[in-house]
Amino acid sequence: MAHTNHLPSIDWLALLRRAPYFSATIVDSLCDADPSAFAPHLRAVYCFDLFDAQVSNGGVDQYFDNVAAHLDDANAVPGLIAANPVYAPALPLIEEAHAIWNAVADAYPEDEDEDEEDEDAWDAYQDRLAPHEDRLQAIATEFFALHHAIRQRLEQDIVRDPHRYFAIAPVPGLRGSGVEHIALAGGAHRLRFEDGFPIGPNTFENEGGGCDVVWFSRDRTLLHCETAGWAQQRNRHWIHYPSQSSGSWTSGSGEDATVRHDRLALGLGHHGLHETFGPNGQRESAALHWHGKELCSEHFHPDGSPLLRIEPHGSGQRWLRYWPGGALNTESLQERDGRDRYLRCLDENGTDLAPGGTGRLREVLGQLGEIVQWREGELVNGFLHGPVRRMACRPDGSGERETERTFYKSGKAQ
Repeated sequence: MAHTNHLPSIDWLALLRRAPYFSATIVDSLCDADPSAFAPHLRAVYCFDLFDAQVSNGGVDQYFDNVAAHLDDANAVPGLIAANPVYAPALPLIEEAHAIWNAVADAYPEDEDEDEEDEDAWDAYQDRLAPHEDRLQAIATEFFALHHAIRQRLEQDIVRDPHRYFAIAPVPGLRGSGVEHIALAGGAHRLRFEDGFPIGPNTFENEGGGCDVVWFSRDRTLLHCETAGWAQQRNRHWIHYPSQSSGSWTSGSGEDATVRHDRLALGLGHHGLHETFGPNGQRESAALHWHGKELCSEHFHPDGSPLLRIEPHGSGQRWLRYWPGGALNTESLQERDGRDRYLRCLDENGTDLAPGGTGRLREVLGQLGEIVQWREGELVNGFLHGPVRRMACRPDGSGERETERTFYKSGKAQ
């Protein structure tokens, strides 16, 4: 195990172009070489990535099958991951998973082809694993809840001390003190350094007229970047490392929508607004979250007026649908048994179509492309009853037709 303090070689351009996911460069470097040749805190990144990739997508037993069973010394993995302090919050779960592996590893079949005569060996292994199934599921659930925040802790650590993770090639002419500007690649790339770190704005002009930008706050706690995405998309990210608050705008071209998404870290922890916009800039939907819990969501008609508003109510949800222009159409509550109980059903002029919960239902479903949709049927004591027809027509009202029919009994589809 030579060169145990070895770091991946990189230059500032290559590192900045990976924003906001700087750690991907570490994983790429270690996957292309012998991980044991790198410094311990970098091998920790590699081992954690293996654990995360399996457990977060398929569970701990998948990690056993795809990784642990093929390692010469699986017992060493928790210690290797512990070499980087950023992984401390997840270490107890990683250690527990490997303790369970130690308890069942001797029963793992040497021949993994289940089509041959080793089915008895696989059955024996599954029997050995069975008493741990509940705990394995709990480990996966707990790990998934925190893995994105831990990954962002690593990104923060890289930004705080990039030379700890990379052997960064020196920039000719850079003194490393004060404010300095460097132009590279024929002037197409311009970096702005403060005391040797590329605070930015750092700009990277691309063929075709695009320009990527990466910049940090002076204390390196806030990152902004705008980069090219798939096809003609543009992605704008920001993250405040201490609070793990982050957000993104993804803008497309042609018929692609624009999406705004606020989060806790650059992962699955929704926190704040999630909005989608059509090609004409009109808001199509919006949802507000607080630490992963949805507080309210809305969808809109093509004219910008509200179509549907969903908000929590007791153990279920309250649904409010509106006619184009903003007049209330229906108000319904989701019951514990899954039925929708209608409190109000009004026409475009505010006339009650179902006084006391009994009468006619005509409910706006919105416009999809050039098709306007709604459904109609009967309400009895606030619940759908009998045939309910889903209808469609063109925006001018022509071409009216039935597209679907469902029969209900006291609010339950039959």
